[in-house]
Amino acid sequence: MKQIEENPKEKSRALAVIRDDEGFDWSELLPEEDVVGYGFIAKIVLFKDTRTEEEKYAYRKMLAQNMKDKNYRAWKEAKSANRWDVDRECYLDPKGNIIVEPSTPVVETLIEQLKQEDEERQREWAKQAEEEEKLR
Repeated sequence: MKQIEENPKEKSRALAVIRDDEGFDWSELLPEEDVVGYGFIAKIVLFKDTRTEEEKYAYRKMLAQNMKDKNYRAWKEAKSANRWDVDRECYLDPKGNIIVEPSTPVVETLIEQLKQEDEERQREWAKQAEEEEKLR
């Protein structure tokens, strides 16, 4: 870490996280006189979700409802701005993306989609951890 004090009113810190750096001379980039401290990571621990299924469901339901509300606000704004695309027969947001009719997304469907994304993310993390363990 290095404390930058070129301007007395502005102070900031920079942290360099170095992993698998054996054989590389970091002293050229991070001179020893600038070092505030060192930290080493022995092992990267995989995140384990300890929530119950009910807690996960409640959290996903909240996210799904927020997604639906956000979609409704965007649709309402696009409708008031009269951004109707005749070719695609839908409203568009300011960036030109399609906005789904607010009655179309169902909260339970969004919850299921969020669950599948969570499970996929967990599988990816587990796969990465397994691959890293094989390399050691």
